[in-house]
Amino acid sequence: MPTQQEQEAAALTVAQLRARIEDRRRSGWLPTPGDTAQARRQHWQELAEKTTRKIEAGEYVGDDLLVRLRDDKTMNNLGRAFLQAAGRGNAPIVGAFIEEGFPVNFQDPLTGETALHACAATRGLGVLRILVGCGLCNFLLRDKGGRLASELAYLFGKDPAAARLLGIKESKQAVDRGITLTRRPKP
Repeated sequence: MPTQQEQEAAALTVAQLRARIEDRRRSGWLPTPGDTAQARRQHWQELAEKTTRKIEAGEYVGDDLLVRLRDDKTMNNLGRAFLQAAGRGNAPIVGAFIEEGFPVNFQDPLTGETALHACAATRGLGVLRILVGCGLCNFLLRDKGGRLASELAYLFGKDPAAARLLGIKESKQAVDRGITLTRRPKP
C-alpha cells in the first residue's frame, strides 16, 4: 500500500504530465523529429535516454508507477486519448505524448491493450514506427485476451510484415529478459 507521501508525489507527477500535454495540444501537436530517418532515429534514442533519466528522478511516470495509477481519473483520461490517437494512426499526437513523458506502456484498464496493440490492430504504421523507434516499448505485454501486439497485427490488422517485425522485437526482448516466449499463455 503506497504511503500518503507516495500518493501525493504520484498525483503531482500526473498533474505535471497533464499540463505538459495540454501545452503541447495548444501549440498544435507540432512534432520535433528530423526530416531524415537517421535524424528521427537519433531523436528517439535521445528521448529514450532523457525519459529513462526523468523516470529514475521521479519526474515522469514509469511502468512501476502505472500499476498504482490504475484508478487515477486524470491518468485514465490521458491514457484513453493516447490509445485513441494510436488506434486512429495519428502519429504526431502519439509522438507528442511520448515526447512529453507519457508512459508508452500504458494499458487500458478495461481491455489491457497498449498503444502498440491499438496501432497493430488497425494498421497504424506511422504510429508503429514511432513506438518501435522510441525504444521504450514493452513488446511482451498482453491484452486481457492474452494476445501480443504481433498477434493483433496479423489477425486484425492483416499486416504480416508488421506482425513479423513485432514478433522479432518480442523474441529479442524475451531473450534479453531471460523469458520463454509463448504465443498463448499456458493455463
